[in-house]
Amino acid sequence: MPSKNPEDLTIEMQALYAMFEQDMRAAGLRYILTCTYRSQLEQDALYAQGRLGIEEVNRLRLKAGLHGITPSENKIVTKARHSRHTDREAFDIAILDHDGKINWKIIAYKAAGKIGKNLGLRWGGDFNSIKDYPHFEYAGSLDKGVLGA
Repeated sequence: MPSKNPEDLTIEMQALYAMFEQDMRAAGLRYILTCTYRSQLEQDALYAQGRLGIEEVNRLRLKAGLHGITPSENKIVTKARHSRHTDREAFDIAILDHDGKINWKIIAYKAAGKIGKNLGLRWGGDFNSIKDYPHFEYAGSLDKGVLGA
């Protein structure tokens, strides 16, 4: 199963995530962390979705520790065979509404995207192909020597 633990990120991403969390709190934006590290097996299973038959997709998903999906859920969800999540250099969030329920509307992610970009993160809402509004990844914005890595 994918990790939701910020400590599973690289030291650079841990620092960026801590700043992101602080800035989100300061802006009054509620969210949950939905993914940090993802194994290559998990990424392979996600990449197979919409490209292979449901039986093969579910075989790969179960092998990766993911639950099976229905044929109607077998749609392309990523263009990436290799993800920054597998490098521990990305995290995904879900914005919460005033009732604490997940809000998947694109507009809800724009302020978070601005916060992430201000910290030097690459925001999935700016991707040219499949937009990934909940996604933030390392863009080389911190000097690794400063963080001791």
